[in-house]
Amino acid sequence: MSEEDTKPQGETNSEEGSADQFMNSINMAFNLGVSAHQASGQSKSVVEIATELGNQIYQNFAQAYSGEINEAFLKANTEYFLQIALMGYIIPGVCAFDNDFKQKLFDLVYARAKQNQQRQAESDGTPPGGSRIIT
Repeated sequence: MSEEDTKPQGETNSEEGSADQFMNSINMAFNLGVSAHQASGQSKSVVEIATELGNQIYQNFAQAYSGEINEAFLKANTEYFLQIALMGYIIPGVCAFDNDFKQKLFDLVYARAKQNQQRQAESDGTPPGGSRIIT
């Protein structure tokens, strides 16, 4: 799947850069789960994989953003991207690959993230388009 394939429909140029960055983060998290599925042959339980992937995602964020963001924010983003990675681990075991399904799933994840950001902006004064999710 190319970067063009993961770009949400209807984005304006001002939003395009952050949308691309966010979609790349979603894609990377999902593919992390797919990679774990392939490496383990889905022989590990979801609990085991959740622990492994959660630790890996947390360590990546901690290394990249050490000292720049608070611990609660780091853990919240780890949880969010872990959920996406777990979809990447689980979905290949329960259904056949379909690029249209994957694109629709990513579009829906992106739409939910935008809704959450708008709600946060309304409740705490974060500027519209401001990011609460690490990308």
